[in-house]
Amino acid sequence: MDMNKEQIRLLRPGEFEAAAELADRVFRDAEHKSMGDAFPNAFSPALQQSYGAFADGKLVSFVGFVPSVIRIGEAELNVYSIGAVCTDPEYRGRGYVGTILDMIREHSRRAQAPLILVSGNRGIYERFGCRKFGALTSFNADQQSLDKLSAATDGEETYRPFDRADWFALRKLSRSRNVGYEQSIWDLAAAIYAEPTASNSKLKHRVWVAERDGAPVAFVVLAVAGDIAPLGKPRVIEWAGDAAAAVRLAVYGARAEGAESLQFAVPWQDAGMEAVLAEAGCPAVPGKLTGTVAIVDAGELLRQLTSYLKRKDEAALSRLQLSTNEDGRHFAEWDGVSMELQPEELISLLFDPVRIESAVHGPAAEAANRLFPVPLPLPSGLNFV
Repeated sequence: MDMNKEQIRLLRPGEFEAAAELADRVFRDAEHKSMGDAFPNAFSPALQQSYGAFADGKLVSFVGFVPSVIRIGEAELNVYSIGAVCTDPEYRGRGYVGTILDMIREHSRRAQAPLILVSGNRGIYERFGCRKFGALTSFNADQQSLDKLSAATDGEETYRPFDRADWFALRKLSRSRNVGYEQSIWDLAAAIYAEPTASNSKLKHRVWVAERDGAPVAFVVLAVAGDIAPLGKPRVIEWAGDAAAAVRLAVYGARAEGAESLQFAVPWQDAGMEAVLAEAGCPAVPGKLTGTVAIVDAGELLRQLTSYLKRKDEAALSRLQLSTNEDGRHFAEWDGVSMELQPEELISLLFDPVRIESAVHGPAAEAANRLFPVPLPLPSGLNFV
């Protein structure tokens, strides 16, 4: 490489170690787990999806870029996640990340991944088309709430730590979710070991399993304090299976780990878990899903969601078209009438239970109410980037 020449491109296998070192300098201290260990897919020489900028013969800017599949009912949605975005302080202000985001948009189109999830919400992402999205309720179960939840057991469940023979059961429970990331046994094992969200707060993963009649009915992944002073409070990272059992299991596991409180982040579609926590009187704060989202290709997004939306209202779906032109402008067409939508309008239309005012109106809006919102899994779970 010319020592004075700037290059912006996909990283090559031998360059990911330098990327992890750069990310650690920007985001971590000596007690943190390395970013390369916590976010292995962003620093993966096997995937080779992440981008970097090189100057003066070294990597000076990095954008982690990770492909995933989200299952929504029968639909499979190709998505990319952006995270671990960092630039050497001496090289900031040169537009590297903005250039990489432009390259990522084209990369996503070629990969037929119409949706990009971003862990941040900075202005540069807003210019990229990212907006806050969806809805969740954050519950903080204090000591009194934990007591009430502990007393709510029906006595039919037993709770125990994860056993090394549980991987098939965990994968089966994961697959039982109507909305969730595609997770193989290997995916689950790697993500639980990596501790992506937990490691940001210097917390550790603990996995617990609930059984009835000897059969697993729920599992939870908890982030709890380990051997070093934590930066955050204990929380539920991921769960699957029976919602009420999962809540009781989380409380049992948290208390076994010495936690005096426990945080839950519950997306709007997980009404069963929300009801259990609300009934226990857990303090609740409504908000959006973590991070932001950008729609790269609205037409491809609608196509990939077709099998899910058909079950909601096939007639309405047949009269709706979405598209994104080469300039990144989004359009909705209803019975031949085209309406341009700003990024926030389209994102809110598709994913928000309570929508902002949109250019979609009249019969088209009535149809949209029958088709949308589309549920998405919590981005800050095991698949956080």
